[in-house]
Amino acid sequence: MVGQNERVAAYAERYECRAMVLREHPRCLRALMIANRLLTLLFYGAYGALLLVEALHAPLRLVPLAGIPAVAFGLISLFRRRFNAPRPYERCAFTPLIPREGVGRSFPSRHAFSAFAIATCWFVASASVAVALMTCAGALGWCRVLGGVHFPRDIVAGALAGILTGAATFAAALLMA
Repeated sequence: MVGQNERVAAYAERYECRAMVLREHPRCLRALMIANRLLTLLFYGAYGALLLVEALHAPLRLVPLAGIPAVAFGLISLFRRRFNAPRPYERCAFTPLIPREGVGRSFPSRHAFSAFAIATCWFVASASVAVALMTCAGALGWCRVLGGVHFPRDIVAGALAGILTGAATFAAALLMA
């Protein structure tokens, strides 16, 4: 059975191999940083657009569309503060490709939670937009892992929590039609 120290060392070694390739190709590294930023901004815009669409189409839906994700985001934030899981760069002692100040509060990823929750909420208005946003949410999660600021488990947990939150929001919004 592989011990915790061996797993950490193996993860650090795998990360450094991937990071070295990107550090040797500054354009690829810049593309990673731009993708991380643009995908994050995409979800801010997507959420605002969804609220606007629903305000014009079915204003009562704004209650669950704004309320449920806000409560869930708060609960995720409280859990992260209490659980305070270390980030990969802390645990494995490497320099992340995506610069980040601060330590801890890695599990679950709020970026992944928010992106998947917003994508799932979009099923209320447009399945095709929701599916496209799901793909973008996956890409954002991948950027966060490749960038060294989250472990894959952080992304998976955030994605699952986001999908469950989005599904609950979707169900409640349909009742408000």
